Formats: sequence, C-alpha cells, structure tokens
Amino acid sequence: MIEQPVDPLQKASRCSTCRRNPPIYFRKYSGERLCAKCFRENITERVRKTISKYDLLRPDDRIMVAVSGGKDSLSLLRILHRIERDFPRAELYAVTVDEGVAGYREECLRIVRDFSSQLDIPFLSISFKELFGFTLEDAVECGAAEKIGIHPCTVCGVLRRKALVKAARKIGATVIATAHTLDDVVQTYLLNLLKGEGNIKPVGIRREGGSAIPRIAPFRLIPQREVALYAYLEKIPFQVKTCPYTHTSMRDKIREFLNWYSARYPESLYAFLSNFERMLNALLKTMSEGKCEICGEPSSRRMCRACEIELAIKRELGLDLEEPKGLERESDIRGEE
Repeated sequence: MIEQPVDPLQKASRCSTCRRNPPIYFRKYSGERLCAKCFRENITERVRKTISKYDLLRPDDRIMVAVSGGKDSLSLLRILHRIERDFPRAELYAVTVDEGVAGYREECLRIVRDFSSQLDIPFLSISFKELFGFTLEDAVECGAAEKIGIHPCTVCGVLRRKALVKAARKIGATVIATAHTLDDVVQTYLLNLLKGEGNIKPVGIRREGGSAIPRIAPFRLIPQREVALYAYLEKIPFQVKTCPYTHTSMRDKIREFLNWYSARYPESLYAFLSNFERMLNALLKTMSEGKCEICGEPSSRRMCRACEIELAIKRELGLDLEEPKGLERESDIRGEE
C-alpha cells in the first residue's frame, strides 16, 4: 500500500505529542504545537527534568515553597505536590510573607490558605511586623526608605528573602523553592549587572555547603507565559490585585524590554541563560564567602544587605534595634495548640 502524503495544513492542526487533538499553543522556540492536555502534562514533565538536570531535590527533602498568591507560585505548589507524591519521605510546606500593605495581601492570604488546604499542605503566614517590628508601609509612608536611599521594592525583596530563611529554619526545611521562571532568572542576572553587583550567584540552583538553606527554582527553564497558560488551563485561582509599589521597580523596565526582545527572538532567553551561567560558574571558583556578623547568614560583606536595611529602617523609625523573636515553635506553623 502506498502511504498517502500528509497535508501540511492538517499536520499543523494536530497536537505534536498526541497527534489527535487540536493545538492550543505554538512553542516558537521548539516548533511544537500542543493541545491543552499535552501542554499541562508537558509542563509537569519539564519541571521533573529541570529538577533532575540541576539535582534540585532529594527524595527526603522538607521543601518550603514560597507562595506569593500569584499564578506562578500557586502553579509551582500544585506541580511539586503532584511530583512529590512519588517520594513519600519528602514533605511540602507553603509559606507566604505578609509585607504589610493594606488592601493587597488579604486576598492573597485567603487564596493561598484555601489552596494549600485543598492539597493538604501545611500553610504558614509570616509578617514583616512580626519579624522586624515594622511593615513595608511603615518604612515607605514615613519616608524611612527614601531617607536611606532605597526603593520600596528593594526593601520588600531583600527583607522578604530574609523572612523566608527565618521561616525555613523554624520548620526545619532543607530547601526553599521559589517560582522564578526563565524570564525572572534572566531579569535578575541583568539587574545585578546593571546595579554593579560584584558577587553574583546562580539563581535557583541548589548550592550545598555551610549553613545556608539552598534555594531552588524548578521553573527556571520555563517561560513565564507558559506558566501563566498552565495556571489558566488548570483553573488555579490567583491574586488579581497588584502591589501599589510595583511602579517603582527597576525590574519592570527590564521585564518590558525582555518581553519585547524575546517576542522577536524566541530563543534569546535560553541563549543568555546558558552563556551567562557558563561564565558565572568559572567565576564562582575564585569567590569566597563569609558570614554576616549580625544574623550569621552567608554574606560577602561583614553585614548582609538584609540586616543593613532592617537596622537602617529601625533607626529611622526610632524602634528598638533588638530583633523581635517572631516564630517560636513548629506548632505555630501547623496551627497546633
């Protein structure tokens, strides 16, 4: 029997994976056309491969997922929940940091609490007020952040990372998982370069050694638009309100440029990531790192950036410089009495 040639138009109207269903997404950088079912499965499988490629997780990890309430972090929580079912010794925790911005975090906390409950994942909310003695609004509205010459997003980002480390230590987490996508990782590297950072470290790759809790980014090879589509197809609820301080972020301008550039050159983000991290790995062999004299966390300076910002804001607000103890017991996390 002579095989009939396939009509190119008919071929393009079928999913590249199952060959049956009509595609809903065309991946320009790979040429794949995927139906909704295959797209969702593909994203989960790509996360599995990313975890394997970079050796991000161990079979017995206690994983703390940083959940902001946005589509990226909630999608990561769902995917890790599905993956970790194959690893019964692993544990998942969801943690949200409340920066203290009125009218913004309330919606997020409700969504994350409900979503975590549906997945039977322990959930914890921690706040700037609880840990540092002030909120982001306190630092911005009274002019403390402006007086020490930093933007609200810088205060938020640096102190949120410190808050996550504190929470991770309290629950005994062995790794912190964040929902940084390919776009986020490239943005971070470019921001560090533009700000003249002299101690750039790999973003979202597990680095063992010392007392630091490793941070991983299982979405680091997935474009943000694909994570957004996954959230839509999975009907994941997410926060719709945006932070009122977002417009002050330098990252927004970098994001706009990269969105424009990658739309025209689909493989550009992957090319940048690969080449930049190749150079970065060579530089890391010559770098040494000490500890912050205040908090004891790894730092290339005597005082880490988080402690520097925290103490500067406390001085401007006239607060006691002794750090609040914050979380005390693991029962605080599980909601036990």
